[in-house]
Amino acid sequence: MEILLAVSSLVLGTVCGAWLDRLRRPDALRDCDTALEAEHKAQRRLEGSARRLEVKLAERTYELDDARVETLQLLAATVECRDADTFQHMVRVGSIAADIAVRLGLRVEQVARLHQAAQLFDLGKIAMPDRILRKRGNLSPDEQRVVERHAAAGARVLSRSSSPVLQMAAVISATHHEWWNGSGYPTGLAGERIPLVGRVVAVADVFDALTHRQPYRSAWPVNQALARIERGSGSQFDPRVVAAFLAAQESARAQTVWALARSTSSENSRSSAVPGNGRGMPNVSSETSAGPSTKPRMST
Repeated sequence: MEILLAVSSLVLGTVCGAWLDRLRRPDALRDCDTALEAEHKAQRRLEGSARRLEVKLAERTYELDDARVETLQLLAATVECRDADTFQHMVRVGSIAADIAVRLGLRVEQVARLHQAAQLFDLGKIAMPDRILRKRGNLSPDEQRVVERHAAAGARVLSRSSSPVLQMAAVISATHHEWWNGSGYPTGLAGERIPLVGRVVAVADVFDALTHRQPYRSAWPVNQALARIERGSGSQFDPRVVAAFLAAQESARAQTVWALARSTSSENSRSSAVPGNGRGMPNVSSETSAGPSTKPRMST
């Protein structure tokens, strides 16, 4: 055993000595430096390739985003050519839906996507005949059935795209007339079986429709429209969505009053030197004492 250990030590010492002698040589050091430099160059090339790939990916993402925005603009323009009122309605509903989504605590990217998608929720109305779309009187049962088809029609068109925004728009189109209690259309979904984006747009849609003139009725005062939304909580609308909507409306109106109060205070300060030039607080509310002129409409 001692002989074996001695032989092993001798071999190991010889090998290590040979390597140490080689490393002490100038050419060996140059070889090590060359190898390290080559490794660093390879690493830099790899980092450069990764960076170029990242830039190309970002550029491609921007291109896709631009294409998506262009698609949305073209679809919206299609609706505007047919009915400018419907187009403006959809734009406003997108903004209201985004405000509700913020209050519900949705992520920033979800809010942004909903803002865009909600602007196409009534796309199916382009298939609706003008005699029904612009009718001033009550709808007949047959006409009401035609109106109810627009939800599914819009969803069919929008669902053909792989775009996340248009996919969301398809869901909204299909579900924004569903009621919380299950008595809506087209499929009678109820409660949380209705996708959240559909529940949000349902509130935004009704509020905006009530507060703007329609072919079959005049616009409602804002307070009465808010009361109508509140009455529908738990039956037509998701109570949580209604609470978020009312909170957003209250916050927006408070900010408006504060801004107008500051503006009025500034004007009064500038004109205080002129006798009899005082100005009172402007009436910022759109409500009137008279109630809205309404006609029953089955599609409301």
